[in-house]
Amino acid sequence: MEQIKSCSEEKVNYIHRRLQEYNSRYITDCEDLSYCIENENGECIAGIVASRDMDCITVDYLFVDDAYRKNGYGSELLIHLEEQAIRLHVKRIILNTFGFQAPAFYEKQGYQLFGKIEPCFSDYGQYFFKKEL
Repeated sequence: MEQIKSCSEEKVNYIHRRLQEYNSRYITDCEDLSYCIENENGECIAGIVASRDMDCITVDYLFVDDAYRKNGYGSELLIHLEEQAIRLHVKRIILNTFGFQAPAFYEKQGYQLFGKIEPCFSDYGQYFFKKEL
């Protein structure tokens, strides 16, 4: 009988690769759209990890190092991604965030809340945003 057991990183990568193979039957045009900002020492101080599937971009992560927050780097990264989206004829960008992260930041950037789970875990909510382009 088959057993369920914890995955190694190698197995996690295998599962992800196999799902991507399956999805490629339906998502026939996709690309990575990830960008970073480096400081003068070449260290990554902020970044956005996103991908385009057909005419939609999904933001997986947006991060700004604590020492560099409030300098506009998050906004810069989102604006850059939106410029790429327009160039690529993307219709929308979607993302999600938690209450302790940045829901108000995304609203300020023109993203619209379209779903939420409150609470998602502990006392924190999870919020789903989109921006139609």
